[in-house]
Amino acid sequence: MIARRLFLLVASLFFLGGCKPRAPEAPRVPVDLSEIESSLRQLERESQAIRRYQGFVRIRGKGPDGSFNGRLVVIFERPDDLRIELLGPFGSTRWSAVASENGIRVLFPGRKEYVEELDTADIVGRLLGIPLDAEEVMALLSGVGIPPNVEVISGYRQGTATIGVLAEGGRLELAEDGQVSNAQTRTYRVSYPTLWKKKRRQIPDRLLLSTQSMRVTLSAEDVDINVPLDPEAFELEIPDGATRLKPADIAGEAVFVVMKSSESK
Repeated sequence: MIARRLFLLVASLFFLGGCKPRAPEAPRVPVDLSEIESSLRQLERESQAIRRYQGFVRIRGKGPDGSFNGRLVVIFERPDDLRIELLGPFGSTRWSAVASENGIRVLFPGRKEYVEELDTADIVGRLLGIPLDAEEVMALLSGVGIPPNVEVISGYRQGTATIGVLAEGGRLELAEDGQVSNAQTRTYRVSYPTLWKKKRRQIPDRLLLSTQSMRVTLSAEDVDINVPLDPEAFELEIPDGATRLKPADIAGEAVFVVMKSSESK
């Protein structure tokens, strides 16, 4: 009986000690809308200063079909030219995609098949798992997180963070040094976990991108900024006799089927 009472006493103390109250959330202090708009314009200027980008981007993540791991070649030139290639084993190219103001073209060289559509975001979504247009890809890799000309409807300060509430349910969180910590649009959420601005980098070295069904880490590798690009970087010739596919036909070539969870570490 004494042992049982002692056990109950110890268990009660352990339980009470483990249920510490949560620290109170910092109060929200309203911020004048013009201040948020000024910060957003500054971010857009910094983003637009990254006019040309070329390098490798490692992509790792988890989706409905398991884990995946791939390496992309990414090249862009503002305002709307974008090239992405998914590399296969030994540096071979599984597919190449080139987007412009006129839509997107994707070539699967191994099978001499291609896709050509006006809806860039839909095709990028099928290839990368997250529907993004060229402007959104540029904004993500530049460290802003959201495309330009987004409307801000209100803002507040919470602790050291400044939060802008965007139209259509979006959200932008700025750290004390002005770096974007988190951003949310109607199709994705992104966060920048490293202090790349404090390290005086031109671009973020890593970002975390997610939707309701997928989580992705993108890591920039060997990236050159604002250097001259190959004049043919955004040309993608379709070979004679190639077969045109429908968008629904390309799911099996997506980056997230490169490596299943049983094959990844």
